[in-house]
Amino acid sequence: MESKDLYRHLLGLSEPWTVERVDLDVAKQHVDVYVEHPNGTRFACPECGQEYGVYDHLATRVWRHLDSCQFLTYLHASPPRISCPEHGVRQARLPWAEEGSRFTHLFEVLAIDLLQAANVKRAAQILRISWDQAWHLMERAVLRGRAGKESALPRQIGIDEKAIAKGHQGRKPHTVGRQ
Repeated sequence: MESKDLYRHLLGLSEPWTVERVDLDVAKQHVDVYVEHPNGTRFACPECGQEYGVYDHLATRVWRHLDSCQFLTYLHASPPRISCPEHGVRQARLPWAEEGSRFTHLFEVLAIDLLQAANVKRAAQILRISWDQAWHLMERAVLRGRAGKESALPRQIGIDEKAIAKGHQGRKPHTVGRQ
């Protein structure tokens, strides 16, 4: 299997995305994977889902991916933009990362698992990223979690009247300062 095919599978890329080339720098322990799509590819508007031809491309961006053995792995691509008559010029959704993220979905999943198991400093050391990057990943995960939850108040509240009848008073309020 050729390295381009290997990384296409490792990244989970499907049509229209292909691996154009893979560069390995053994001295820096770095793998750079360059991803492209063929000319004439149509992408969906992220707002309405209608497909349009490519309007232009943003400058090449880099996303951190899961390590390949001990090598840091980076994905490089120029995100395509489409021009939707209703929503204007928008960046097409990329299958490997969320808009604005510098990490692939798979890397973020690993990072969140590590951040749940360790403190931010130790997780960042294991992932070989900065403390700020680890903190930002955690903040994005919290925002995604909150966005997925309903903010409505409960319609019913249960009260344990038997505990009250037995004289249960609940917890004493916490006081601050001298007593």
